[in-house]
Amino acid sequence: MKPLSIGAVFAGAALAALACRGDPTSSLRGGAKSIDMTSNVVFIDAGDARQLEVVVRDEQLNPLVADVTVASLNPSVVTIAVDTTIPVANGATHHYTITAVAPGLTKITVQSSGLADSVIVSVLPVNFAGALSSVTPKGGDTVSIFSTSLFKFDPDSAALVFGHSFFTLKRNADTITFLMPFTTTTADSISHVAVTYVPGLHVTLPLATPPVQTGSLWSPADTGYATAPQIALPTVTGQSTVFIANGVSQNNDADCGEGTGAGGIGNCLIFKYVATGTDSLSFSVDWEGAALAPDMDIYSCGSAGVSACFEDNGSGATGSKPQVFRLKPTAGTHYYVIEVYGGSPPANIYTTITKLN
Repeated sequence: MKPLSIGAVFAGAALAALACRGDPTSSLRGGAKSIDMTSNVVFIDAGDARQLEVVVRDEQLNPLVADVTVASLNPSVVTIAVDTTIPVANGATHHYTITAVAPGLTKITVQSSGLADSVIVSVLPVNFAGALSSVTPKGGDTVSIFSTSLFKFDPDSAALVFGHSFFTLKRNADTITFLMPFTTTTADSISHVAVTYVPGLHVTLPLATPPVQTGSLWSPADTGYATAPQIALPTVTGQSTVFIANGVSQNNDADCGEGTGAGGIGNCLIFKYVATGTDSLSFSVDWEGAALAPDMDIYSCGSAGVSACFEDNGSGATGSKPQVFRLKPTAGTHYYVIEVYGGSPPANIYTTITKLN
């Protein structure tokens, strides 16, 4: 009987070993333990679509056949729907399409088998739709563009992008105020727009409604002393009056500082100002183009007109840019004259008048 007992022991051991074969972790398996998604954070442009794949898994990350429910917390920002174009045979993989409706931040919730997860979706703008004080300003007009609740301006860097230079008069988080240049093009875009719902993100965006220059702020009254428009002088020391004038096309030889009689082409613009008699002023003019293409001169003339013009401390124009002169005009009416002495008139001429004391 002893040999039989030993055989029974070995047989029992063999059966026990067979019982242990198969999946050694099968006892660990339960139901759904996690929701696996393509991404938990999505950035998408307004109007675009993005795919989202969802798989419910057990503790060993095996995919499970399970019902899944998805929803957008803000359908006005994004919507989500089943993507029926991607068939899945096993029933464990679920495909959805996220569609970006409008800029903003929201979540997509995903639920299955008592589990929940979410996807944070940032919809980015494709243009800047902030309001403008005017979309058809005259050349030289003051124009403001305003931020929105979602998109602010970098106070140090935000700027409009023109094909021409222009004066920025004010810039803060909510407003950029500038002088409209004379141009056949529009402002293409605005740079350094801060996306408030994505901290630290600055973007450059085309303007949804760009300003279009229509006419001239000065025309036709800047063609002579009698019709010269009046410009305001700065009243606080260190502050400036700035304005943009159109390229000079009028032939005002009789009123220009030098005119054709001294070899110039006789084109100039004339502006009136009223001095206090106590303020010293700096007049500076810059323009598009190289220093001598064209050659620009500036003057301050008294009530007697061209016969009482002052230029560059009496030393004459240098052809450099910017052209600058300083003087303390007597009390009363004076005329600021911008002359194209030679070359083609520039599209934009920028003047800065600063109160020195």
